[in-house]
Amino acid sequence: MLSSITPLGQRGRGMSWARTVVAFWVGALISGAVVFGILGWIGEVTGVDGLNPWYTILVLVAAGLLDLAGVKPPGLHRQVDEDWLGRYRDWVVGLGFGAQLGAGFATIIPSFGTWAMLLVALGAGFPFVMLMGIAFGVGRSLLLLSTRSVRSTSSLADRMRKFNGAEEMARRVSVAGYAAVLVLVVLNVT
Repeated sequence: MLSSITPLGQRGRGMSWARTVVAFWVGALISGAVVFGILGWIGEVTGVDGLNPWYTILVLVAAGLLDLAGVKPPGLHRQVDEDWLGRYRDWVVGLGFGAQLGAGFATIIPSFGTWAMLLVALGAGFPFVMLMGIAFGVGRSLLLLSTRSVRSTSSLADRMRKFNGAEEMARRVSVAGYAAVLVLVVLNVT
């Protein structure tokens, strides 16, 4: 997906990269808010939203350890449908791709952080959890900005090489994110 939605690719299809990216953000934000909102509502209805904050700590520590160990998370092993790129308007592609990625579980799940966020959403309570979903959608959307300078096939190849070599760094950033959230939760508990 990242190599497909670039200024170079969209220009080649006679479409606007900027319009596609904005629609992607909208789709990711809406689906993140809806999915997390539903989870928060389920948590509220079932009484799970009143869980002890140590539940959140346990979920985050487990997810961080699994990611550090290099364990692949369970989930769907599907990408967004690239056939959409030539079939639909740029805003439809952006909205559809963003909605699928913003939901968190409709495509390949890259880390246990996704599952951790969804589990934490059950205990976070409604409506706060919708803000978590919006933040999740924003996070899933930011990577598209890294393609804004792709104007040639050589710059695209260079960008993809950099991404392919960054898996270990991404794992470390993910674990640092867990640590930051853990610190906030522990400070809030004490």
